[in-house]
Amino acid sequence: MLGSIGIALAIPAFIYFGFAAFRIFRLIRSGQPLPAGSRTDQPIRRLVQVAIEVFGHTHFKGRPVVNTAHWLVMVGFMFGVLVWFEAFIQTFNPAAGWPIISHWAIYHFIEEILAVGTILGIVALIVIRIITGTKSRASRFYASNATAARTIETIVLIEGLGILFVKAGRIATFGGGSLWADFLSIHIAKLLPASPVMVSVFALIKLLVGMAFLVLMARYLSWGVGWHRFLAAFNIYFQRNADGAKATGALNPMVSKGKALTLDNVEDDDVLGIGTLGDASWKLLLDTSTCTECGRCQDLCPAWNTEKPLNPKLLMTDLRDAVVDNDYLDQHSSMDVLKLAGQGGVISDEVLWSCTNCGACVDQCPVDIEHIDHIADLRRFRVLSDSEFPSELTGLFKNLETKGNPWGRNNSERASWVEEARRDGLPVPVIGEDLEDFSDTEYLFWVGCAGAFDEDGRRTTRAVIDLLHTAGVKYAVLSTGETCSGDPARRAGNEFLFQMLATENIESLNNVFEGVPTGQRKIITTCPHCFNTIRNEYSDFGGHFDVFHHTQLLNRLVREKLLTPVPRSPENRKPITYHDPCFLGRHNQVYDPPRELLDVTGVELREMDNSREEAFCCGAGGARMFMEEKTGRRVNEFRAEQALTTGAEEIATGCPFCNTMFTGGVKALDSAQTSIKDVSVMLRDSVLIDGQLPPARTPAFLGTPRPRPSTKSAAPKSSEETAPITTPAAAPPATPPAAPSVPAIPGAPAAPGSAVPPAPAAPVVPAAPGSAVPPAPAAPAAPGSAVPSAPIAPSVPAAPSSAVPPAPAAPAAPGSAVPAAPAAPAAPGTAVPAAPGSAVPPAPAAPAAPGSAVPSAPVSPAVPKAPGSAVPPAPAAPVAPGSAVPSAPVAPSVPAAPGSAVPPAPPAPAAPGAATPAAPGSAVPPEPTAPPAPGSAIPPAPGSAIPPAPGSAIPPAPGGTTPESDEDSH
Repeated sequence: MLGSIGIALAIPAFIYFGFAAFRIFRLIRSGQPLPAGSRTDQPIRRLVQVAIEVFGHTHFKGRPVVNTAHWLVMVGFMFGVLVWFEAFIQTFNPAAGWPIISHWAIYHFIEEILAVGTILGIVALIVIRIITGTKSRASRFYASNATAARTIETIVLIEGLGILFVKAGRIATFGGGSLWADFLSIHIAKLLPASPVMVSVFALIKLLVGMAFLVLMARYLSWGVGWHRFLAAFNIYFQRNADGAKATGALNPMVSKGKALTLDNVEDDDVLGIGTLGDASWKLLLDTSTCTECGRCQDLCPAWNTEKPLNPKLLMTDLRDAVVDNDYLDQHSSMDVLKLAGQGGVISDEVLWSCTNCGACVDQCPVDIEHIDHIADLRRFRVLSDSEFPSELTGLFKNLETKGNPWGRNNSERASWVEEARRDGLPVPVIGEDLEDFSDTEYLFWVGCAGAFDEDGRRTTRAVIDLLHTAGVKYAVLSTGETCSGDPARRAGNEFLFQMLATENIESLNNVFEGVPTGQRKIITTCPHCFNTIRNEYSDFGGHFDVFHHTQLLNRLVREKLLTPVPRSPENRKPITYHDPCFLGRHNQVYDPPRELLDVTGVELREMDNSREEAFCCGAGGARMFMEEKTGRRVNEFRAEQALTTGAEEIATGCPFCNTMFTGGVKALDSAQTSIKDVSVMLRDSVLIDGQLPPARTPAFLGTPRPRPSTKSAAPKSSEETAPITTPAAAPPATPPAAPSVPAIPGAPAAPGSAVPPAPAAPVVPAAPGSAVPPAPAAPAAPGSAVPSAPIAPSVPAAPSSAVPPAPAAPAAPGSAVPAAPAAPAAPGTAVPAAPGSAVPPAPAAPAAPGSAVPSAPVSPAVPKAPGSAVPPAPAAPVAPGSAVPSAPVAPSVPAAPGSAVPPAPPAPAAPGAATPAAPGSAVPPEPTAPPAPGSAIPPAPGSAIPPAPGSAIPPAPGGTTPESDEDSH
């Protein structure tokens, strides 16, 4: 009878549960596709990763009690299913069990372990939930479904007890048992009577409780605390990275209909981001269904902990509940109208724009939910499709589009720190001015916007330059050849503006590294945001580079004894705390190099409670640097308070944004005695001897350079071109090659062929429909405007067997008495282009012919010139007396076609020879630079998806102390 009851109840329970599982499957399958193979590549590795994460509980590090308790419950659930089905047999025959294995002592031992482990584990979790509570906002169980949690925990506890009591009843009724295999149930059996019916009743109770679990799961699809038992393994398998790396670092590309959208392939019917449930990807729907509501994501969320409305857990559960509670599973026609973000949507704008992209939620999630990618997609839709975003971002987008930096500073100001360093006697080699190519350079120093414009950032830049020069590192910078990496635009949802900036930078970098093999395209950054973007995101657009944070390289220089810090004396040893920048630490797992550098300076390092993987954000990420905080407490003040609690007198960091945020936070807390410095500044101070840098080492490669293919034929060079850059303490230069046959003329500029390659033309990329940054049609060249010529190929590198790489080309040393011969003017009317490697520079391009078929775009004079627009080079110097070297002109350039979606090309460098200054007292002054042609600025196209918000605030340009009213939003 009892067995029949069990079977009769089990069949409808399984049918009901199966139907519910099919509904969830159908919901997930209805999501938009992702790029083919992006979630199913390397299936064996993914299966192995599932096993590692499930059985190893690798995402529970740092929580040993919870880890152990949850592991016991999980194992009891997975393998207890075998024992649960055995109860069907015992309801018919209490003495029976599974054939064969039920007679093995080892089977009864495993059964005993499962029961005891399940009971101990679930009791521990119940106690933890009670102690933590659910009422306080600081509790990770706040706003979790407490009813679901208590119900599931009760079911698990009864199941564990049921295993023990069925075993104990069988021993009490039929005898047997073993002290080692039934070490607990054999003692419980002494308290029970001998009754076969009792055994069957215990078995039926165990079955009924299990059936209740199935029915409840089928009835409440929003009970993630139960459904994650079935979905977590799938979510882990389909995570972004097959190797199990968290979904931090790069953002997922913007996807529509299974393709990653770019400026090249976007179509009118593509959806830009996620706006409705019908736009959601299947991975978003799987993530929302898998959420366990454990609350670990909100523990370190800077928005939630400073009283903002964003809670990563509630973000997922709100999206899930909107689907299942409103029965959208059965009304597919309504899925396209369920708005997910914005006014009247599931997620409010205040929630959406509170995220700093710190990555704490993604890093902490035990089931690999990808919160940041989903927030980015929602932001993309609001920006690109709805044109709705915080008013402060209007200024940010405009500055990035027209000036190439967040503060709207002129691009020429990027070179001011270079000039300042040179005035102090510190040589700063610039690609395109001092160096012709990258053949004798090992590292490209990407300075970034903050490093060029912000006062604290410039101090960091100078400290890095001082240390690289002292260590003899072969490096170079781009100076005005840089533009913003695009991180603020992408994190704010303006994907096409990011792609425009990224394409421009990638083109510039690929030109710099032309002929440089993979593994030697090395870039140093001081900004973790640039570091993350160039390292992890540019590869999607053809930019493959080896990127290092400056603390990583400086740490290597110290370890290799190229820098020798002098530890502070005990009386000068100040307590210091270090803040982990989110995009350096959590997003890229760089934790130790900065700390090791601080350690060698002899400081007393005091760690904050929230450090390393659990570090708290400063509040600047996710473009929050350029937005005001209008709700709750300021994030930077909250983090500054954590730093000051350590008693540190100095706060060290490795990010210019963090530096700015801490400066404002410390100031707001009236703690003027605490200073904020970059790690590199502290290291530079520790290597000073009597306030001066030690003698610089002879420049040399840190690693053995691999042979680089020749990209141009060798050409005669003057001794000034082949001489190394003069430094105050550099070793004597190697013997230069013989001078060319052209006689030197005193006071003339450097010979043609000096290291000033012209700027390459940007590729033509079609404008994207709905793009937030549609460029205007390109105008033809105005008379006298600068049209960049074809790039000059780099010189032949040293032979592979050479022990010492060739010295870089450099400008003539100030005071040089014998400068090189000047360039001869181009022969008018010739149509022969300059030969590759020719020592004669190309002539300026001819203006567009009247009546050209390519009309020029109308230009508004009020629009500022876009960053990177072409600056006309100075005309070539006149022919030196006696010179017999005529030059070959370049054919006129064809103006860009209207509708080009490519931003203006990077600034064209000065004419060949401009990089070598004339000797003091030279009788030949440099030619003045021709002004830009009227109307050369490119205005934004009408209909741009970035309408100016009324009363929007354009972020102020950096320049010293942070304004009292806005320091936290920067």
